[in-house]
Amino acid sequence: MSTYDKLRRYYLLYQTRGLKCDGCNLGRDYYSIGHRCFRSGLFFHNECAESSVEIHNLYHPQHSLHIKVLKQNEDVHGECKLCRGNLAKIYYQCSTCDFAIDLICARKKVVATIEVPKTHDHPLSLIPKMITFTCHLCGLLDDRFPYACNLCDITFHKDCAESTPEINYSCHPQHLLKRLTHVPSYTDGKCCLCGSKLHNLFYHCSICNFSVDVNCEKNPPSFTLFHPKAHEHKLTLMPQRSFVCSACGMDDDPNPYVCPQCNFMIHRSCIDIPRVIKIYRHDHHICYNNFLDAGDWKCGICHKKINWTCGAYSCSECPDLVMHLRCATRFGIWNGIELEGISKNTLKVKSYEEIEEGVIKHFSHDHTLKFKEGSDGNGECIQCTICTYPIFSNPFYSCMECDDFILHKKCVDLPKKKIDSFYKMSTSLITNYQGNAENICNACQNIYQGFSYLSDDGNTLLDVRCGSISEPFFHESHPHSLYVSYLTGGRFCNACREKATMVLSCEECEFVLDIKCSTLPNIVKHENDKDHLLSLCYGENKCEQCWCEMCEETINPKKWFYSCDHCGIAFHIRCTLGDFIWFKPEKKSESSTNCVILNNRASRPFCYSCNSRCKYPSILFFYGKTLCSLQCFQQKVYAILA
Repeated sequence: MSTYDKLRRYYLLYQTRGLKCDGCNLGRDYYSIGHRCFRSGLFFHNECAESSVEIHNLYHPQHSLHIKVLKQNEDVHGECKLCRGNLAKIYYQCSTCDFAIDLICARKKVVATIEVPKTHDHPLSLIPKMITFTCHLCGLLDDRFPYACNLCDITFHKDCAESTPEINYSCHPQHLLKRLTHVPSYTDGKCCLCGSKLHNLFYHCSICNFSVDVNCEKNPPSFTLFHPKAHEHKLTLMPQRSFVCSACGMDDDPNPYVCPQCNFMIHRSCIDIPRVIKIYRHDHHICYNNFLDAGDWKCGICHKKINWTCGAYSCSECPDLVMHLRCATRFGIWNGIELEGISKNTLKVKSYEEIEEGVIKHFSHDHTLKFKEGSDGNGECIQCTICTYPIFSNPFYSCMECDDFILHKKCVDLPKKKIDSFYKMSTSLITNYQGNAENICNACQNIYQGFSYLSDDGNTLLDVRCGSISEPFFHESHPHSLYVSYLTGGRFCNACREKATMVLSCEECEFVLDIKCSTLPNIVKHENDKDHLLSLCYGENKCEQCWCEMCEETINPKKWFYSCDHCGIAFHIRCTLGDFIWFKPEKKSESSTNCVILNNRASRPFCYSCNSRCKYPSILFFYGKTLCSLQCFQQKVYAILA
């Protein structure tokens, strides 16, 4: 099995371009071709994904080393035996010994003997085991794999053994660079090109206070280059210059490539930026412009100011929309595909065709559907086939021949194909997944009936509520637009005050909604108030102290709840809806394998999981077991199916 095949066992990969690689822990100075995981966002360079499965290394000659690929949720433990850096998601290990090295060290050229070293008069031989030694050149006590002189009984680090006292360096041609083993106090202790901390060996120009580490010394960036897409003239590297990049407007890397005659300066990482892209948050292609018209521009993603004299992305069809280069090309915003020269088309496909005004043919039904403005007031009896939720007074379509096929107008308008907002994958609207009467949504983890959005590879299933969420997402509880975010460590949802990691968040303030709260219905019907509809309250202090009419416990006014404007009564959300809201309630019969029934009997049954009496409005019967909540279902589902 190749390294790429091993990656595909744990990651859902698509080809794209990126900078920092999670396989080698190194970034590039330019966008390089590689593979990104849909779910985790981890990126792997092509060369890392195509690394040899087995290698032989002189540092560990007794055994061969085999590639190790970690899962996306598997923590990395240990360090590279050569450089002492933290191991990444891909590394080489010996299955017999406690020996592991990262991909970068595995690629470095190693010789058994340095025949003519510049640091010593005799040949130096590699000692292929970890021993404690003091380097004769830099004086550092270490326990790695030294090179030793058998005649003089002295040892060196590999870099020290291969070093020369002075070098002519292409990125600093005006002066020679001298080898140093101790960092002068007047420097900032960092490599002037990559910003890494200087260690026991580096090269330095005291006239210009210019330092480079060994890696940059061995792999210098091009001193001059020509890239017509970035600039029409030849560009020259000019390190240690404070500047604002003409491409992205940032000033965080003091090593520009410059064109003196045009006063043009650009980061190395901005030279090969994509020119035409499609982001998930916008329906049209956006193009990179070298500058904007004079004005007070704000980024459509981060909402911060854009320097109009620098480059940015803009939409030709939406003249007010502009975006920072780095905002538009970050993971979760851009899918990594360049569209220069590719025709503009949209993935969204309508799910119906219009026969005549007010009459349509939906892909999921054999008969035509007729539009109606609202129900006749008996809303609790009319449920949408797509989302399974009652129609109430919403406009809907009903079958002209069947009595039980009714669809919300907003459900009819759902596209048949779209890119989902959570995993950024192409999905299709389907009526029933593999014949199941119930499914589990990958985004909100709810069990549900009704239609689904299924990814093209068949691995991701979303209910129509999560699958239809688009960015920007607007919720009437908040004045700003919301976007899908993946939060390390999680944040507390403003609606339920519970911690979540996959959320819809506001980029202008601290507002966060978890997925299940973002799709709560605005109006509901409850048996305790049969004359009125209940409205969703967004943490409003309608009453200083109120309690739930169902469970008779206090309602926290900072959390969302349902209330009746006419009667003044209030309910907890869970007491109002239960956990199986996206099911059509049925009457349990002996032939029922899985169904949801209303919990409105005189005697409430015991839950199979928690052994408590079921207290919520609905109960799930799952393969003969009674379950009161989604949590109980999740705890017992695998045991029941075993």
